[in-house]
Amino acid sequence: MRSSTRLVTATAAALLCVGALSACGPDNSGQDGGKTAAPAPTGTTATGTTAPSAGSTGSTSKPDGKGIPAKAWMDTKNIPMDETYHYAPLAANAKPVTGAVGFKGMELCHSPLPKGEEYLFTEGTAKAKASVGFGGDRWTAQQTLFFWGDPTHSSGNGQSVGVIKDRLATAVKDCAKTAPGATVKVNSADDAPYFAATLTVPQADGSTATLHEYVVNAGGTVSELSVWATTKGGAQPKDAWKAPDDKYVGTGMTSALCEALPGCY
Repeated sequence: MRSSTRLVTATAAALLCVGALSACGPDNSGQDGGKTAAPAPTGTTATGTTAPSAGSTGSTSKPDGKGIPAKAWMDTKNIPMDETYHYAPLAANAKPVTGAVGFKGMELCHSPLPKGEEYLFTEGTAKAKASVGFGGDRWTAQQTLFFWGDPTHSSGNGQSVGVIKDRLATAVKDCAKTAPGATVKVNSADDAPYFAATLTVPQADGSTATLHEYVVNAGGTVSELSVWATTKGGAQPKDAWKAPDDKYVGTGMTSALCEALPGCY
């Protein structure tokens, strides 16, 4: 599997993405928490987004040595809390990742890379992440995309991202083992095409991070969406949680990958 994936890996160079991190402020921070109706089906980046990976035309259907296509990033309308925050477009804020890809769920849980499978998180064709939001006790959204390789060229690419998704989900489920005091609630069924969980994770400075974690894999790519806020002294995040049902978040992540990348199934 590793030899076949390296053939695919050799066809791509480091990511080049446009833009720097930015944030849009909320225009109504007092909305009720809970779930909302399903958003309109979307599969592209937010309306008006024209910022593709640097050097690309914006209509690339697959990574071509210039990075992850802009269309692979989910529409911010499908991100929880976007109704309140109106997040900036992810594609315009994407930055390349070098070395091992750092998934937010594993980072907050202080979960090490699986022994003997470190290569799964360091090899691959293209890696990038985009963060939008204020930080602190207001919700930040971050999507991480890890394109391992075109599964139409090698079935090993599809198998690799499936393993990565499983390892990431396991790290989140086992968060209390690596981050003492953490609580985890898995919100997705075992047979769901997405993984979703809600966590609270104590931090070294005495604060607590509340994390909503979503993971899918499609088109030879692992996609992680993390939405979190950090509070002190037992306080709640400044803005009440408001999100579509988890399945609609997962669909929004997958549909963008399937529109942008080959071999999506």
